[in-house]
Amino acid sequence: MIAMRRFIFVLLILLAACDNIAPTADAPTRTPAPSLEASPVVRPYAQEREPTAFINAGVNDPTAASLPRDSELPPLPEGTIIPGESRQPISVTAPDGTVMQGDLYTAAVVERPPGILMLAPDRTAWLDLPLRLQARGFTVLAMNGRGDGRSNLATGDFGSMLEALSQLVDPGRIAVIGAEQSADESLGGCAAEQLCDALVLISPLDQTLSSSAILRYNPRPLFVAAGTGDSAFSVAQTLSNNARGELQFDWIESSSRGAALLLVRPALGDSIIEWLQAQFP
Repeated sequence: MIAMRRFIFVLLILLAACDNIAPTADAPTRTPAPSLEASPVVRPYAQEREPTAFINAGVNDPTAASLPRDSELPPLPEGTIIPGESRQPISVTAPDGTVMQGDLYTAAVVERPPGILMLAPDRTAWLDLPLRLQARGFTVLAMNGRGDGRSNLATGDFGSMLEALSQLVDPGRIAVIGAEQSADESLGGCAAEQLCDALVLISPLDQTLSSSAILRYNPRPLFVAAGTGDSAFSVAQTLSNNARGELQFDWIESSSRGAALLLVRPALGDSIIEWLQAQFP
């Protein structure tokens, strides 16, 4: 037992001596790895818009996640939503990916309201008609074409606008109001789209389209307005002659055209509102 203890004692001394051996020239030495310096510049991302205004908003949008395949997203708000504002700038994506700008006037009601899509070469030319319709319980989406010479029908924009609006309103109560060439596009679009339940055309211009598209649109309700001194008046007459549903034809002693007729005859706006309310009581 004593011999064993001596052996262990000697072994411990030898091991301690090995740890204290100085490194030779051939022995490798360990050097600590260089540490990275902290970046002197910090660039945090400052959020300037609501998440729904991002270009990929649909990826994380609960509404988008709940929609069936190939469904259309509702209009996406542009910028920060300001509570109490009557008008909200929005964007709608066309089938080819083009982002179209518009204005949304949301009705302050609990249940899904009737909806109105308003189309004109300039969506700001409607004066206070969108606000007046909003005050009567309609949710209004005011849009204009993309401005590259192509019609809303040729690009499929019309269908995208109508589908986007239908996500916010009662899809069984949607009307379209179109002015000038946008009136022609509205007629052609409503002739092909069953989501369009009523149609208001102000100064339609295309005689050929009016003669054919109205046959496919029938027998849904139609409101037509035109100035007697404008070439659109003859187109409006053709439409009224071929309409087979409920019809109202307002002719105005003027050579003005489109939304400008609202300035010439302010009562035209009243007539449109009353007619639309009668269609969607």
